[in-house]
Amino acid sequence: MKRHTLAIVIAAAFSANAVAEKTSSVEHLQIWGTKVKSSSVYVGEQAIASKQAEHLSDLLRDIPGVDVGGTHSLNQRINVRGLDDTDLEILIDGASQNNFMFHHMGNLNINPDILESVDIQVGSNSVVHSGLGGALEFRTKSASDMLSGDDQFGGRVLAGYNSNDSQYLTLTGYGQLSDSVDALVYGSTMNRNNFEDGAGIQVLGSDGTIDNAMAKLGWDIDQYQRISVKYDTYKNHGDYTARPDMGVRTNASIGGGEVPLYDTHFDRDTLSASYELDLGAAINLRADLYKNESDLWRSYEGSETAGTSDNTGLTLIANSLTTTADIRHQFTYGVKWIKSENDSVSTSNGEITYGREETDDTGVFIEDAIDFGNGLVITPGIRYNHYDKSSQVLPGVQTWTDWQKGLGAEYAITRELSVHASTTDLFKGPQPGEIFVNEQANKVRNPNLRPETGRNTEAGFRYAAANVLGADEFRVAATAFETKVDDYIEVVDYPEDDCVGRGCLEWDQNIGTVEIDGFEASAFYGIDAFSALLTFAKSDSEKQSNVVTSEPLDREVGDSAGLTLKYYVMDYNVDLRWQWQKTFSEGEKEGYQVHNVTAVWIPQQFDHRLNITLGVDNLFDELYVSHASQTGSANHPVFGFLQLDDYEPGRNIKVSASYKF
Repeated sequence: MKRHTLAIVIAAAFSANAVAEKTSSVEHLQIWGTKVKSSSVYVGEQAIASKQAEHLSDLLRDIPGVDVGGTHSLNQRINVRGLDDTDLEILIDGASQNNFMFHHMGNLNINPDILESVDIQVGSNSVVHSGLGGALEFRTKSASDMLSGDDQFGGRVLAGYNSNDSQYLTLTGYGQLSDSVDALVYGSTMNRNNFEDGAGIQVLGSDGTIDNAMAKLGWDIDQYQRISVKYDTYKNHGDYTARPDMGVRTNASIGGGEVPLYDTHFDRDTLSASYELDLGAAINLRADLYKNESDLWRSYEGSETAGTSDNTGLTLIANSLTTTADIRHQFTYGVKWIKSENDSVSTSNGEITYGREETDDTGVFIEDAIDFGNGLVITPGIRYNHYDKSSQVLPGVQTWTDWQKGLGAEYAITRELSVHASTTDLFKGPQPGEIFVNEQANKVRNPNLRPETGRNTEAGFRYAAANVLGADEFRVAATAFETKVDDYIEVVDYPEDDCVGRGCLEWDQNIGTVEIDGFEASAFYGIDAFSALLTFAKSDSEKQSNVVTSEPLDREVGDSAGLTLKYYVMDYNVDLRWQWQKTFSEGEKEGYQVHNVTAVWIPQQFDHRLNITLGVDNLFDELYVSHASQTGSANHPVFGFLQLDDYEPGRNIKVSASYKF
């Protein structure tokens, strides 16, 4: 997502975890953490602060327009404007994470502790990205991020305890092996127990372990070129509930009062290599070649199901700057290629069933940020998409092609005030079938299926100044958007037979349109060691199909507000933060508000190498369900009426200590 383009002002913004940092002392607080920036929040470069996180929700939930659904470790579901990870472009070091493992769990295995940065594009407003709802790019740490001064080698140890109810340990070593070669080795383990929700109910079936290891080797060929290779493995094992996206009350109801548990393994392994070339204005290029494999295995009621989603791909993005007749052209161009191979096998009563699907997705794009030198920047872009899909049970290959066009503009009215607008075509081919239910083996090809297309349109303003209400930095921004997805695809019963329900043939079908509209706004105030960030997001969705006339998206968040206050006590090197999040009622979804407080202390006598964190999440023990999680009730075809609420953890006191040497 790193676009290196003048047009980045159309989407530029930075972390919701913001603080005005004016002294070198404050920088010591960033010895380890993840920098988060988002197109939906507007603060200055100096206000980006690193955030220490144990779960993706710690990083992303305070970003307007973004939420993370699910309380279970198997169920990290990133949600942007009501669209989940299957409709987003999600990359770790350029490697695509998109797959569809099981409809009762998420599809992502991401450890926030090892992340150096997260760049969030809320909404699709560039042809560089392919997601219907936006894109997220995660970058992991490297030795070069950690070494400082004349240090040749270093390391870090971190231990943490959460009262509700987990413990973790991480070890990291890194060093400069020669003048041009550096290496980093990282390992972490987390033991998660059954937490309690805000009503004191123990959420059975959450007990498991998460292990993550990463090794990264980098070689600076010369001052212009760098090559790095990485191996990253993430393993989540435990005796888990059958439906991790549903709360303990639901799983107990299905189990007749008991909560049956099933041995489950959800693993990810990534092998990747990257090449970077920096020749200044002439060309700045990064290429990531990768193989990313996600595996799911579980024993369920006397049967076994195993499946693999294997993504092999190339992400290449380059930038070049040219000037003609006093007009600057910042070109961003490249290619993204992903080949997905999805295999599943189920064993029941001695009968083995296999399924396999393949997709091949290629996008070639270019956009030009044209700076006229008078405050006006116009960015046209175009992308060619070619998408193939095939299945072992059906002969032949289905192919779809499409041209995406984009146009953005920004105009600086004054040095402080600018306005911006953009409109971008959307495209997404039909995703592979669900792994766990072996959907690949039971799906009929729809010869009339069309890809999902549409358009995202945005407009807004930004204002940045100093000495407003006494502030060192004052920023206000708002962006309104309208997203329309045509030919939205869902899996339905095959209409050419009389079989309905589980075990019957299915196919992909264009069910209608999805429309989402709303806005995101932010206001930042920073003075000396104090900062405040106020955010608001509004989103309304409407899904129209030939079955239901109109209904919102299942995971629509709706309206939400947030306030983060931060103060740095310079005399003691203590960073204090209070965060308030309010989500308003949305239809049958109840509203809630949550308070989190955190203190980070870095004692000076340890040369700023020791970091002690004490905090309380959900300070007032609120009983609530994220709107991005499973909520409400439903009439299940097998189990009848079910209350689906996936209640969040109650009050959690957390303490951790890390030492960097």
